[in-house]
Amino acid sequence: RAGERSDESNAVAYALPRSVVKVRIVTEKESVRVGPYARFAQKLLGVMAPLADKDVYTIKSATLATATEADPSEIYALDNPDKSPLRIYDVTPEGLIAVTPEGMAAVPSAFAACPAEPCRNEAGLCRVVSHVGSDTSFVKFAVDRRSLAEKSPESMAMDAANAIFSLRKHRIDLVTGEAGENVFGDGLKAALDEIDRLEQEYLALFLGKQFRRTVVREYEVVPSADDTNAIVCRFSDNGGLLPSTDLSGRPVVLELTPEKKAQSAVLNRKKEARGTIYYKIADVVNCRLLDGNREIAQGRLPLYQFGVTAEMPVPSAK
Repeated sequence: RAGERSDESNAVAYALPRSVVKVRIVTEKESVRVGPYARFAQKLLGVMAPLADKDVYTIKSATLATATEADPSEIYALDNPDKSPLRIYDVTPEGLIAVTPEGMAAVPSAFAACPAEPCRNEAGLCRVVSHVGSDTSFVKFAVDRRSLAEKSPESMAMDAANAIFSLRKHRIDLVTGEAGENVFGDGLKAALDEIDRLEQEYLALFLGKQFRRTVVREYEVVPSADDTNAIVCRFSDNGGLLPSTDLSGRPVVLELTPEKKAQSAVLNRKKEARGTIYYKIADVVNCRLLDGNREIAQGRLPLYQFGVTAEMPVPSAK
């Protein structure tokens, strides 16, 4: 249990905190799927159509936040904690996490999960948050069963083009009243909506289909006081967010600029103190997330790694 002590030494071990920067990047993937009659679009419809499938990624936004975990490189022991009115060995959000001096068996789960060395970048967690217009199937044009001859792709494309022109003529006839004289009100609207739907299905045979989806990926970076730049991941317009080791993409860099104000903190020691405990003072760091030269997120975050480890006197009980 947290706070358990050894009967022999009557000592409590505790760990100081370290900061984790949580990076959340939102990207959009725009996909184009070529229509089966794309190469006939200019000839039959007079429009240019995409002739190859493609995916294009863009970074839409990003956010920075911090979390705290126990630092396995800063573990200290306090003798005779019962003589002090301070329960410094309780689990706190600031990271004063108690462990038994015999070993790490009683370390709380949040502490036990920490790696032996600070990791530069953990694997990103991916979540697809929206998927709009992702139907990539194309309508099949009805085959004339009276004909036994197999039609060429161009002949089938011509049938589809004729169907588009026929739908457009029917729309004009309905709007001008040349056809469907008893069609009005909601009935007219329903007929026009159906014509629009069919026209879009047939146009997709030539122009293809486009759809977008939004993907959120989250990363965790443990900063190091020795390095003010960390590669969070990499990004490619064709491949999206990539691992930091994939050199095919440009780096997305977390730039850290400490304000260096924590070093000026001074604690006066009282004469009646009989011991000390250590604690961390975080320094405020100006953080920028950069995609090349473009800033996609920024913020001022308190990070323990750029602060100082200080001592606080523990007065003995009277």
